[in-house]
Amino acid sequence: MTKSEQRVLARSGLLHDIGKLGIPGAILHKHDPLDDSEWKLMRTHPELGLRILQWAGNFERALLAVLYHHERMDGGGYPHGLVGEAIPIEARVVAVADMYDVLTSDRPYRRATSEREARSVLEAAAGPHLDPRIVGALLQSLDHQAPRRARSLD
Repeated sequence: MTKSEQRVLARSGLLHDIGKLGIPGAILHKHDPLDDSEWKLMRTHPELGLRILQWAGNFERALLAVLYHHERMDGGGYPHGLVGEAIPIEARVVAVADMYDVLTSDRPYRRATSEREARSVLEAAAGPHLDPRIVGALLQSLDHQAPRRARSLD
């Protein structure tokens, strides 16, 4: 990626869930599983994010990640059921990073998983859910960072 594309990607990562500002806190912080109506509302956050950012300035490429970060490679995602390469690269990268972050962070409804468990989930999702090339790139990056993280713990 060019430096400009990297900046767009970084911005996309920061803004991808901005639409959750329009989701009630009771749903966002619920400890129990969401019911059907709550899931329906939660699944509107990509479109809400798009509307928020359209008013905020020149975020054209970042808007693609905001709108499409819940699409799946097999077409089973939302909001439009895009398949494979039809999903913008920004959205595919954000989807992988977001899944890793979700897995390795504590949530109101569960504790964080270990890096090993997160890697296993990502590997299983590569293909049907996530872009396998991007999953591979993340795992390679984590492998490359592992020695540095281990040294920083000493």
